[in-house]
Amino acid sequence: MRRTTEQSNIRPLNAAGKHHIAIEAQQAKYARYIHLRRRFLLGVFMIIVAVVAMVNFHKQYVKYTTTSAGLTETSKTLSTAKASHSDLKQEVKDLGDNSYLEKLVREKYMYTKNGETVFNIPNWQLTN
Repeated sequence: MRRTTEQSNIRPLNAAGKHHIAIEAQQAKYARYIHLRRRFLLGVFMIIVAVVAMVNFHKQYVKYTTTSAGLTETSKTLSTAKASHSDLKQEVKDLGDNSYLEKLVREKYMYTKNGETVFNIPNWQLTN
């Protein structure tokens, strides 16, 4: 089967040859159409895959940032709790000491020793 184009010098000798050339041209046109349609569908599929991948990436990024922010907040809370724990641990140790207990009772409940005088001095704050 020989392919011919419109600009060819070859002319069919009879009607059957002309019909055969027309069928070949129609088949070639259909093949081009099929290839174009396949390329178009492949392009659409690739765009859909890219969009889905971008949406999933964005969702994962949002999860990462919120988790990261939560982690920093939790680590701050942990450091505060550790500092508070060490202060409370020291206070528990000090509660076994009688001099600390006397000091605590004097400050908190305004008790005094025998013969001791308490002066209340207001806290003056200097303002400019």
